[in-house]
Amino acid sequence: MNCPNCGTINQPNAAFCSQCATNLLVPSGMGGAMGAVPPMYTQTRTSGMAIAGFVLSFFCSILGLIFSCIGYSECKKSGGSVTGEGLAIAGIVISILGMILGVIYVIAIATLTGRASHY
Repeated sequence: MNCPNCGTINQPNAAFCSQCATNLLVPSGMGGAMGAVPPMYTQTRTSGMAIAGFVLSFFCSILGLIFSCIGYSECKKSGGSVTGEGLAIAGIVISILGMILGVIYVIAIATLTGRASHY
């Protein structure tokens, strides 16, 4: 079998050219070079945990934080097949701000009710 790349005569059952290492098993329409095979594309999806974390961050900060962290981790580990990192980060930030405001609110109420009972 002649190599389509360099013309070297190879064994009839050879997988690669003995001279230039061109893949001889690739159909001629695909080209003779090793990198000529088109890349496979995978369909992406948005992380349900990131969406849930973002929504929950407005109603229950601790659950929003947990779900957003899980969603962010899922996006990072997927290698690009799962999107939603921005939603997860927004859910984390909103959840943390909600918890901080909640603590400030509780401290303010406790302080005000403590002072009111002294008068």
